[in-house]
Amino acid sequence: MQEFDIVLRNACVNGSHTCDIGIKNEAITALGLGLVPTEDTEVIDCEGAVVTPGGIDGHVHLAQDRSPRARAAGYVSADTIETGTRSAVAGGTTTVLLFAEQAKGQSLKEQVANYHLLAQEQGSYADYGFHAIITDPTEEVLENELPILARTGGIMSMKLFLTYKHMRISDKQFLKALKKARELKMVALVHAENGDLVDFFTEHLEEMGLTEPMYKAIAHPLEAEAEAVNRAVTFSSIMDTPMVIVHVSVQEPMQIIRKAQSLLKPVFAETCPQYLLLGKQMLAEEHFCGAKYICSPPLRSYPKEIEAIWRGIVNGTFTIFSSDHCPYRFNDPQGKQLGFSRDCNGDPKGIFTKIPNGLPGVETRVPLLFSEGVLKRQCIDVKRFVELTSENPAKLYGLYPKKGAIQIGSDADLVIWHQQESFIPKRLNHDRDLHDGCDYSPYEGIEFLNWPRMTLLRGKIVFREGSIVGKRGYGQFIRRKPCSLPFQRRMGKQWNVLQAAL
Repeated sequence: MQEFDIVLRNACVNGSHTCDIGIKNEAITALGLGLVPTEDTEVIDCEGAVVTPGGIDGHVHLAQDRSPRARAAGYVSADTIETGTRSAVAGGTTTVLLFAEQAKGQSLKEQVANYHLLAQEQGSYADYGFHAIITDPTEEVLENELPILARTGGIMSMKLFLTYKHMRISDKQFLKALKKARELKMVALVHAENGDLVDFFTEHLEEMGLTEPMYKAIAHPLEAEAEAVNRAVTFSSIMDTPMVIVHVSVQEPMQIIRKAQSLLKPVFAETCPQYLLLGKQMLAEEHFCGAKYICSPPLRSYPKEIEAIWRGIVNGTFTIFSSDHCPYRFNDPQGKQLGFSRDCNGDPKGIFTKIPNGLPGVETRVPLLFSEGVLKRQCIDVKRFVELTSENPAKLYGLYPKKGAIQIGSDADLVIWHQQESFIPKRLNHDRDLHDGCDYSPYEGIEFLNWPRMTLLRGKIVFREGSIVGKRGYGQFIRRKPCSLPFQRRMGKQWNVLQAAL
């Protein structure tokens, strides 16, 4: 007789069929009807509720205040790795991909080592991996450090910036980094905004004294995003490197990406909850409250652009759905209040360039898409929901099938939802409902039609009925493999000639 540590009874797996799930030694070992537990087996009756794989959030900034730029600006992140991953598992996310950030002049390898030590020191409730942020792609970094990180360190993705003076790289550096990514079978994440265009508008707004949070959307015009996306897609095509355009916020770049995908270019796209649910009118809220919604790219016009992003969710343009969790407290002199000042008359004044960029959202990401997309709009089914929040991130970032699947041999990372018929809709209250280190949620007051009832990470219950029951430090670093999502390799004569020229 097969032995189990846990058996989930009457689980509606990915919303498609009902069966039992047997778990032993952190993995799924059986799927079927009438699994027989032993005396020591814990049996959980799902009562026919939906059960999905643990969420994978491929875009999470935690403890991102260790870099020289953050320290110079005085930023203090609202979340450590401990509090951020605690929040993640409470929202059904069992794996997060964090960012090891290299500042200019620093060794990338040393920075990755520093983040490993930080994760061990602070302790994680969720499993985790790292993206390597490269801001100084020297020959030493590309030819010596990066191969070690990829081949032995299991870090199979890099992030590159086309904006921010302290982080952006030149087009030539961009091409060199993409070439190396291709050689190492890494995925390149790109923050695509034209930095010079953003700087130009920002400087003119400052000269005119137009610095309130609402002007953030003007300083980052949609054309800056569209131009940079077009450039990034072009470079990805030329270098034959799989690329993820992160946090796409508006229709024009989405159309560029869609066209590239139709031509079988190796281009994937990510969007985030804020671009589905929040409009730029939030930036104009009184009493400096617009600062709560400062992020890059900024919130866009409502409702035209929001509806366009929803179409991308439905039609497959977006490969993954991430939070871009980057939290700063609102009532904190080292948080959003860094952008609050007073003019010569003593009147309050906001300065958007000094407001830390980013919103909290790692805990609300999964339940927001389930509630809004599956239940309210009914524009996606549970299968598509799982693709966006778990399966596709696992395949894109080299975690599948260990993560992102409910199948024999996969890690027992599972989310048990509430029975839909018995769940009482709730309006989100940050202080009552969430577990992060922030002091607000941009989704305050939004009605949720369901929420995770339990979260299991490698066969251990880490969240149950509103309470964290997991242990800090249970989360493990995951070494990743190359991307397993299909894309077309262009191994023709033109590429061979280009490679030789490089």
